[in-house]
Amino acid sequence: EALKHFASRRAMDIQGLGDRLIEQLVDASLVKDPSDVYALTASALEELERMGSKSAENLVAAIARSRDTTLERFLFALGIRDVGEATARGLALHFGDLEALAAASEEAILEVPDVGPVVAARVRNFFADDGNLAIVARLRERGVNWPKRPPASRSTPQEGPLKGQTFVITGTLSSMSRTEAEEAVRQRGGKTSGSVSAKTRYLVAGENAGSKLEKASALGVEVIDEGRFLGMLGK
Repeated sequence: EALKHFASRRAMDIQGLGDRLIEQLVDASLVKDPSDVYALTASALEELERMGSKSAENLVAAIARSRDTTLERFLFALGIRDVGEATARGLALHFGDLEALAAASEEAILEVPDVGPVVAARVRNFFADDGNLAIVARLRERGVNWPKRPPASRSTPQEGPLKGQTFVITGTLSSMSRTEAEEAVRQRGGKTSGSVSAKTRYLVAGENAGSKLEKASALGVEVIDEGRFLGMLGK
């Protein structure tokens, strides 16, 4: 099941590596963990049932293409418990690269927007496991890579039109993901938080805003819609 998740469209997106083929590879002891996928050869694949030479070559090519990915896709593909696509994006944006995340403490991981104690512990425990680290190392050795970028905490400018203002994003925005919205705020000098407090300046309310909207109203926090938020970013 971990291999099926790893190869899925929203993870490493290895076209042609479907559930049935993964089961064949496991049964034949050709693949035991995700790193083994990148050691597969066309000749080995041709030995499998209903796998011709052309299909084997196409799969090897698809595996090769998947080596070039993004950090957020890679983190999601690893199958860390409770780390979905949004959390993987948040971790990738905050830390910038895998080495920084792998070395981070629970306290440092908790600084990522919308990451709570349970998820922080899951991430820390994953990278504290020698077996997981070995698999990650083999994946890197076999060519899996992504563009490096500075962590959000270092790339945030000190000055900007939103300096001194704290935003909380809730609900679904039509023009961008929540992680992208938070990064846009930080790039303009503002701050973001995963929870509403008396220090919150604006609550950006997208569709299906939940309890945060109620708390903002109770605390007198100004609530703005997506249109006004985009206008503020445009300035």
